[in-house]
Amino acid sequence: MLSGSLRLGLLLRLAALLCLLLALDAFACYYTALHFANLVYDRWLIDSDRSLATAVHAQDGRIEVDLPRAALEVFQFDEVDTTYYRIDSAPQGLIAGNPALTPITDVPAGQVRLADSQIGGRRVRLVSGRLRPLIPGSAVTVSVAETLIKRSALTREILLVMVAPQVALLAVALGLAWINVNRGLKPLTDLAQAIESRGHDNLTPVSEAELPLEARVLASRLNELFTRVTAAMQSQERFVADAAHQLRTPLAAVVLHADAAERAVEPDARRRALRSLRQSADRAARLSQQLLLLMRAGPAAAAARMAPIDLAVLVRRIGEEWVPQMLARGIDFGLAASDEPLPLVADESLLAEMLSNLLDNALRYGRPAGRVTLGVLAAPAPAVYVEDDGPGIDPSEHARIFERFHRLPGTAGEGCGLGLAIVKQIAELHQAGVRVDSDPHAGGTRITITFAAAAARSTAG
Repeated sequence: MLSGSLRLGLLLRLAALLCLLLALDAFACYYTALHFANLVYDRWLIDSDRSLATAVHAQDGRIEVDLPRAALEVFQFDEVDTTYYRIDSAPQGLIAGNPALTPITDVPAGQVRLADSQIGGRRVRLVSGRLRPLIPGSAVTVSVAETLIKRSALTREILLVMVAPQVALLAVALGLAWINVNRGLKPLTDLAQAIESRGHDNLTPVSEAELPLEARVLASRLNELFTRVTAAMQSQERFVADAAHQLRTPLAAVVLHADAAERAVEPDARRRALRSLRQSADRAARLSQQLLLLMRAGPAAAAARMAPIDLAVLVRRIGEEWVPQMLARGIDFGLAASDEPLPLVADESLLAEMLSNLLDNALRYGRPAGRVTLGVLAAPAPAVYVEDDGPGIDPSEHARIFERFHRLPGTAGEGCGLGLAIVKQIAELHQAGVRVDSDPHAGGTRITITFAAAAARSTAG
């Protein structure tokens, strides 16, 4: 219930708190009422004890009680409670009254004391008074007790008078709370209604005007989310359109070369057509593989695969895998990786793809029979780099080479324009920086991926 309505949840919590306070107040009121009820009837009980003590006197060396029957009946008359009395003296014992009544024994002379007691299983309030000695050596104790019916009735009446207005006040407080909660939550309910009334394709920002601070924060975060979703959808649409456009060319070439191979009569023409068909199919396969890798390098897909790795070991392994391809193209391939471990928290498979794309890019666009170097750096932060001695890249193109499907003007390679885009996305996923050092006049390009030092420290720790 509480998870279904914020308004209802607030009211229920407030009502629970007010009810708890009411219960505590009722508890305090009860003991206050009981205190005053006891105060009133205890004074009456003490007066009755002192009145009864006036009937006690000494005669011929004995303690006597001069209490006419009519006076005793008046003394004990009560329509609600039952009154008991008892008079004792030290040498004579019980002089008059109910033997079932147990007096308070440690009462100083000339004083009275009160206590709770029982007579025949009934709870009573008891007062015992010690008279000053009427005869030397004769201590007289006068005790009076009564049941608690009137006290309980008075306590309930006082409690009712005290609690009833507070219950009414609680109802008024809950009503006022309902009004104020509704007013306080109105900006949120208006914001919820505005969002609920939108269509699924409406990602325009919500208005933040006249919203309180908490609601403005929510609206601001929603607007940021709408902006990111809009950008992601636009990027996805562009990506799909570009992917369709890029795939159309190699697939059309596949169809064209397959048709040429089918119509070719001479064996040489058929072989040329089949060779061209294979190249177009390889290009389409690589393009689709790069597209899938680009999707797999998304943050949501790769976050769960982060684990401690040794960057130096990974660089050496990838370098060894690329040696045959470099030798086949006559490339002077160098591997600059020490044996010292270089711990890092990363997705090992994506880093392997990133290094392979950097090497493939250097192989495709570097100088024929030139030089390519794969290296790793430990300080000031973990880093990997790939360097070639190709024609270099103009500084105005340093940022654009990482865009999807972008190729440098005048390049003769057969790349699909996704390799460096994938490198940048994988680097950003690992919170790494990408740097391009290239001089189109002197030649040569070096691309360096620098990882955050914290990633290495967290693994080493």
